[in-house]
Amino acid sequence: MSNSLLFLRLLLCVLSFWLTPVVAKIYIHTDSADDLTNFVQGQMKSLSSATNLLALDPTNNDLQFEFVPLKRSLKFMQKGESICVINKIQTAQRAKQFIFSKPVNLFLSRRLYQHADLPYNPTSEPVNLKALFTSYPERRLIISDQISYGDNLDKFISELPENNKIIRRGASHISGVLDMFAEKRGEYALLYPLELSNSSLNKPTLSFEIAEIEPYILGRLMCVESKKTKKLIERVNQQIDRLNKAGTLLKTHLEYYPKDIHAQVTRYLLKEFSKD
Repeated sequence: MSNSLLFLRLLLCVLSFWLTPVVAKIYIHTDSADDLTNFVQGQMKSLSSATNLLALDPTNNDLQFEFVPLKRSLKFMQKGESICVINKIQTAQRAKQFIFSKPVNLFLSRRLYQHADLPYNPTSEPVNLKALFTSYPERRLIISDQISYGDNLDKFISELPENNKIIRRGASHISGVLDMFAEKRGEYALLYPLELSNSSLNKPTLSFEIAEIEPYILGRLMCVESKKTKKLIERVNQQIDRLNKAGTLLKTHLEYYPKDIHAQVTRYLLKEFSKD
């Protein structure tokens, strides 16, 4: 082969390299270190990791998972970078800025928990906290001073007499409240069902929805709007449709929720996941 022909071939290779468009990954952000580990390792160890791995189907999509606090993610997204964030609630304001997938998961809101051997005859459910402690003025609710329970619940808690509250102070508030509840240092606790299902509490409990609190929230994939992310959302939605048709998303949810609320989870899922 002549030197001129060899040079021409080398030149063509170089030009081909520079002219070939680089297809950038879509970055999937989470602010949960546990979720990031599960995503990278492909392990379904929580409701969040299981449902998102099923919906995102990372083996067939060019994705890169990253741990980024939500505030930073939003700053990057405002610059138009190819970013999606998992488990986000679709609001009217967010829908003006971003595009969303169909629901990926359903998280039950905080519920009122009590031990099963504690007598209680609720007149109605959802339970009104003020009416509950008016009926049972000697009972107490275990709460943490480290967190907000949301605007409505914070208001309801503040209106309860102080003798009806036990304050758990200090860090590790989830495990701390659960430990106090397990030791029966109070009759009630406000917990997420997934917190209870992931705990070592082995005593039977009852749980009730709380009046004026939304019983659940829907988590979706929220993305910057671009050609690439639109295609990803389309593929994710198609995957969600397949998962729903096969009953896989429902089955996955039930694996992580306590059996005593499977009927409620099933009812909510069938209602919400058939809308889109």
